[in-house]
Amino acid sequence: MLLVGITMNRDIIGLNPRLLLAFEAIMTERNVTAAANRLGLTQQGMSGQLARLRQEFSDQLFVRGASGVIPTPRAIELLPLVIAGLDALHAIASSDSFSPLTFKGSATIAASDYAQALVLPKFLKNIREEAPELQISIRPADVEILATMLENSRLDLALTVPQFSPSGLESELLFEERYIGVARVGHPALQSGTISLDDFCQHPHLLVAPYKGDALGPTDKALSTIGRSRKIGLVVPGFSVCGALLEQSDLISVLPERLLGTMRRNLTGFKLPVDVESFRVEMVWPERLKKSISHIWLRDKLKEAVKDLAAPQMN
Repeated sequence: MLLVGITMNRDIIGLNPRLLLAFEAIMTERNVTAAANRLGLTQQGMSGQLARLRQEFSDQLFVRGASGVIPTPRAIELLPLVIAGLDALHAIASSDSFSPLTFKGSATIAASDYAQALVLPKFLKNIREEAPELQISIRPADVEILATMLENSRLDLALTVPQFSPSGLESELLFEERYIGVARVGHPALQSGTISLDDFCQHPHLLVAPYKGDALGPTDKALSTIGRSRKIGLVVPGFSVCGALLEQSDLISVLPERLLGTMRRNLTGFKLPVDVESFRVEMVWPERLKKSISHIWLRDKLKEAVKDLAAPQMN
């Protein structure tokens, strides 16, 4: 049986894969229209699927909310069982017959804007060439709910750093990154091409704090070990705005070195006057997908994309 816990005398013929896919899509999107689009159905067709699901399980399953639908307790109870059933069907369908060129499906990946800028261009290029029918969705890497989204099949894979990686997940190292200083070309503190520790601490910094939003980062930890601190001028939640902000101000920042090459701004990198610990980027996924042939292929494409990353070279 696909769904553990359903009584043995229930007629399971009605529980076809299309209904299970419809249930999973609505649970993921929390919106009937978005779920229909995800499965390539009309809204009327998805409404019909939902009506059949309600009949099969004798429950409303989803009720209207302010911005979509809200699952009932019964729907929440069914989710892991439905996921297990779909995983089993995927395993049967893909066993020894997975072909990227003809594969039709979707994959949802969580990544910070740093990982998106660095990894996605080459990764998506390879995907488009080898699996043109595969739909990729990218979502923010929210560490507070990352584990839940992976376990509930709302995410297939995430790019993160080990210190924010949820426990109990499969993982593999992708690459290691180091930090450099970044400022606009012609910044007054860089007239000699380098910056002193005093100038580094006194000039206002742009800090990226994507996870907690506080004004502390690895640079502050490094400075504290030598009894120093820096002046924070601005805190932002992501890397995407850094280029424009640095180019049009006298702020300086400490950023991942490879990121500088993606900014295409009038910026320059400089050696930090303090040793800041490097960091690692890894991909994580739930154990249930460990042996999935299509998922193994997806992970291999990510590894290929980062293998071609140029070695960090500071301007």
